[in-house]
Amino acid sequence: MTVKLEIIENFLSENDLRELQSVKLKKTNYKEINVYVRKIKNNFISGTGIEEESVRRLHKNYHSLAIEVLKKLYPEKVKLYEYSEFGLTDTGPDYEFPIHNDTPNKLLSGVIYISPENNVGTKFYNSKNGKDEYNVDWKINRAVFFSREERKSWHSFNGDKTEVRRVLIYNLMTSNVKEVCKIENINYFLVKFKHIINPYLFKFFKFVI
Repeated sequence: MTVKLEIIENFLSENDLRELQSVKLKKTNYKEINVYVRKIKNNFISGTGIEEESVRRLHKNYHSLAIEVLKKLYPEKVKLYEYSEFGLTDTGPDYEFPIHNDTPNKLLSGVIYISPENNVGTKFYNSKNGKDEYNVDWKINRAVFFSREERKSWHSFNGDKTEVRRVLIYNLMTSNVKEVCKIENINYFLVKFKHIINPYLFKFFKFVI
């Protein structure tokens, strides 16, 4: 596997975990996904989902740890950090998100398994075609972090055909995509094109480039 992962057991405190498990969101049907994202930048919060007070607490409790993880996985990107995202994602039992690579504005991508007791973890690959699948098995409060890299951090996720899969997405973000592209030695204009077209490709054809 080409992408470097950082897996942390019992990432959240017991209180934070239980609160996220109990958050009431709209019903997720079998073949759909519901995503609720909060952004926190300079103590200003926008978006929907988790209560603002909870977002401030999560940021306070885990920001230093997330920065340390980024320093370990891709230290050149640490200087570009601007804001954080906390998102609750409920994935329906029959929903499948295709193999993809995160966008360059995500310096550090994190997934923390919230509920239920048993489900399907996040899968990583050595190619967009699904070569050499590696599954970070599902375990409540297990966190998996990675720093995306072009043509290396392919991953996917899906439901288990039985229950709604809830995870906390925790990302360290930047708006300086040009500098990310310099660090990764990739073409900024090609990346920008993919960022524009991929949402439409996924919406209408269920794949991304």
